[in-house]
Amino acid sequence: MTLQTTATPYRGDGFVQANGLRLHYEQWGDGPHTIIALHGTSLHGKVWYWLAERLGPQYRLIGLDQRSHGDSQRVGSGRYQVEDYTADLAAFIDAMGIERVSIVGSSLGSRVGLLYASQHPERVEMLALLDLSFEMPTAASEHMVHAHVTRPREFANFEEAVAFSKTLPQRLRFSDAIHRRTLEGDLRTREDGRLEWRYERDAAIETLRCAARDMWDAVRAVETPTVILRGADSDVLIDSTVERLKREYRGVRIVDVPNAGHSIWGDNPDFTATTIVDALDEFVDTRNLQS
Repeated sequence: MTLQTTATPYRGDGFVQANGLRLHYEQWGDGPHTIIALHGTSLHGKVWYWLAERLGPQYRLIGLDQRSHGDSQRVGSGRYQVEDYTADLAAFIDAMGIERVSIVGSSLGSRVGLLYASQHPERVEMLALLDLSFEMPTAASEHMVHAHVTRPREFANFEEAVAFSKTLPQRLRFSDAIHRRTLEGDLRTREDGRLEWRYERDAAIETLRCAARDMWDAVRAVETPTVILRGADSDVLIDSTVERLKREYRGVRIVDVPNAGHSIWGDNPDFTATTIVDALDEFVDTRNLQS
């Protein structure tokens, strides 16, 4: 693996109108090839700082706040199928004027990236799917639902939020620094000075409960070079799914991320970032590219 340590500078955030929604995004770098990064349930576009720290100047990284997450517009119940999120992504890419793109997606974002690539093979240069989750076992999804139902919705201060974050099952392997960097995007400050989550709890619960579904037609339709990163201790991307992916996903490369569960981006960000950058450098020709 190549250790890439060049930090891609933060370029600010913005909003676009896409698919009838006001969608928010974060951006790092301004290179000729665009990478769109899609977070998992309850997260946000800011969570991709660790990848930006490893990208070279040939890339522009966009972290999209998906519907009802971060600062993007909220929507009502019944609008959280993978097709809904994917329609947002398609409209966002068009609104941003991007012709060719690489997609990095974690959990929810992996399902969205997979479906988009199956529908628009001519637009996608490379896919990196983190703990692909369309066959998430019910026990795993209900464990996550329980965490959302029972977690406090607000905190008196940042240190209280850090202490709580360290109790979350999906974050038990995070370092103190990663807890803090992640929470900087997780939370917003209310007028009364208290902190609250930047996602809609009902949206997260509904998204999780419709995560498991048959997406094998999409798997077989993808023509894009793809690396799937699987947490070595994940309870989401299970062995039977991995074996079928090896048979049916043309040309896929599956990499086990050591010392990681489902949240591989926080459990082992160095290994995860290096694997993604290696795949980008292998499959994306940035010479004379227009983003």
